[in-house]
Amino acid sequence: MDEVKVKINNCNNIKNGEVSIIRNKLNIKYGINGTGKSTISKALELISQAKPLDDLKPFDSLEDILPSVNGGEQFETVSLFNEEFVKDVVFKEDEVIENAFDVFIRTQDFDEKQNELNEKLKTLTIDINSKDIVINLKSKLDQLRGKLELNKDKKSIKKNTNYKAILKKENIFNIPEGLEKFAPFFSDNTVCINWIDWKTKGKTFENKEICPYCGEKFLPTFSQDSLVFSDTFKKTEVNNLTKILVDFENLNDYVSEEKMSIITSCIKEQKDESTINAILSAFLTEYIYIEEKLNTITNFNKNIYDPNSPKKLDIILNNMKIEKSIFNYLGSNSFFEVIDYINSKLDELIQIAMEIKVAIGKLQSVLTKTISASIIDINSFLDSAGISYHLSIEVNSSEEARAVLKYVTKEDEYSVPKIRKHLSWGEKNAFSLILFMFYSISIGADLIVLDDPISSFDINKKYAILHRMFSKQTGLYPRSLYGRTVLMLTHDFEPIIDFGIIKKLPLDALDIKFIRNDKGMLKEIPVDLENDVKSVTEGLKKYIKNTELGIIHRVAFLRKYIEHEGSDEYEEAYNVLSSLIHGRLTCTYADGTIIDGDFELKGIQDIKEWITDFDYQSLIANVYNEEAITRLYFEESNRYLKLQLFRALFEICPSKEIKEDDVLLKFIHESYHIENDYAYYLDVIKFEIIPEFIIDIIDEYMKKTYADE
Repeated sequence: MDEVKVKINNCNNIKNGEVSIIRNKLNIKYGINGTGKSTISKALELISQAKPLDDLKPFDSLEDILPSVNGGEQFETVSLFNEEFVKDVVFKEDEVIENAFDVFIRTQDFDEKQNELNEKLKTLTIDINSKDIVINLKSKLDQLRGKLELNKDKKSIKKNTNYKAILKKENIFNIPEGLEKFAPFFSDNTVCINWIDWKTKGKTFENKEICPYCGEKFLPTFSQDSLVFSDTFKKTEVNNLTKILVDFENLNDYVSEEKMSIITSCIKEQKDESTINAILSAFLTEYIYIEEKLNTITNFNKNIYDPNSPKKLDIILNNMKIEKSIFNYLGSNSFFEVIDYINSKLDELIQIAMEIKVAIGKLQSVLTKTISASIIDINSFLDSAGISYHLSIEVNSSEEARAVLKYVTKEDEYSVPKIRKHLSWGEKNAFSLILFMFYSISIGADLIVLDDPISSFDINKKYAILHRMFSKQTGLYPRSLYGRTVLMLTHDFEPIIDFGIIKKLPLDALDIKFIRNDKGMLKEIPVDLENDVKSVTEGLKKYIKNTELGIIHRVAFLRKYIEHEGSDEYEEAYNVLSSLIHGRLTCTYADGTIIDGDFELKGIQDIKEWITDFDYQSLIANVYNEEAITRLYFEESNRYLKLQLFRALFEICPSKEIKEDDVLLKFIHESYHIENDYAYYLDVIKFEIIPEFIIDIIDEYMKKTYADE
């Protein structure tokens, strides 16, 4: 293991510390804000550039105490992603990155070979839209578009007006009891909706107690029937239901009779919601798949191909082919006839693509192929991150090239002047990170430093960025940070989950350490993924049963466990614990109402399954009082446990308020449910993930309030 140890002294808030960096691995240093992460990254950059460290000198240091960094000089070239990179290297006016020719092109015969390639690209067209069988399929699929949609989880259906109409137990196909006499109207598609509308509007004349049409007196059951009718049948709902049924049945040519019967049974028969969801979700998954495939193929020439950016055409075209084995509902002979036709056209184009691939092969000895492929890779990333821009290279001569940005719509692409003004903050920084990756690789950086690179992004962009930057690339010129020496300094726990727990990186390509700054002393603590990173519930269960922990902590962890599991099952235990935590002499609810004896007994029994010696009255008398908790606080050294004791004290002593710091108090109560942030979290007791300044403020308050008593 090639490990570099970097010693840092008197740099900003780091008086003394050491960080280790293992070569050819992703080194994650996880720590809260204020630890000194940016100081570490800046120090490494300055040392690699042989620049003085004067800007890192602490404000309160003596003249003869100077910043120093030892070990960092082993990295000759350090590439640092920070605000300066975004400011100085990328997005100047209408250019994406400076020195585009040096970075992306660098070939003497570029024009000749690019023209040869472009000629071949002209023959690469996918003309399927003139074929009747394709036109008919797309037309029938279009009729269903937007009527039903899957939620983001891809497992359930959005409850729009159409789906709500389907879920309704009683409808024109399942007529409520007493209204069977109207069946001829419900079953007649030509009059059903207008008749329902007519009958609904006629309700205003019912106060005469005679039929406004024939003048006969209402039957005794009329009022009840009228109420059921108005509650069950709405013109809009019936209209939605009948239309979506028609849309389903219009797909008869592409769905077998058996499967169509299953689909329509969701409307015509009374089924529970989970069954309806399972059937229609499965159908929609197939529907979305074929629709997306058809859209991708239709838009191939317009959106996928930039003639100046050659791609691996055979792979692209193979990925466009439609996999028949996934279909269950869409599976008739007519449907597969269309699929076979489309796939055959793609097979023809793959042969053309092979010729293009030969032309691309002529560029393998020059930088153009590598960089061009990388630019296309960037565009794929932009698409996956939901950023509606593409990168394009405009070549003017063998010595001039401009990397420009284009805004992409379904219809066209538009050049983007003054890029900084058009990109949002998130788009600019996400795009900059990928450009930084390619830039760092192109300059051959010995160490690539990422200073809190993704903390402010939404979850989709985080996933897209991490996946692309550290994916294990294949091919002649793999372009990612996988296997390179990378230092990621972050206060975001998600990279640890993604890389370490979900194992998006092999563990031998990863080194994770927690960094903590205790009054200027920087310390690294290795993270054992198996033992230190816990699921919330498993971690809480371990703490609850740990008899070495004080009872206040076990009680607090048990109540949190119940909150995570759902308090309904443990309602009695939850209320007993809440009463105890608030220091009530007897078990009561928040409003002072005494908890019923049987209810309390059940709660205590449930608690004893976790804390066998639980005794409410004994705990109230000996533990949950101001004097006892204060004593425990001053005896405790662990930051997290001190915070938990502090919060417990304020639960039973609400009159003791930090009036001048009530905003801080609110911050403490609401922000330090650390284990709630993720499905996994770092062991809160071992790593004490609490800012030092928070504990300092609490300590000062406790000493001032209690130490002299």
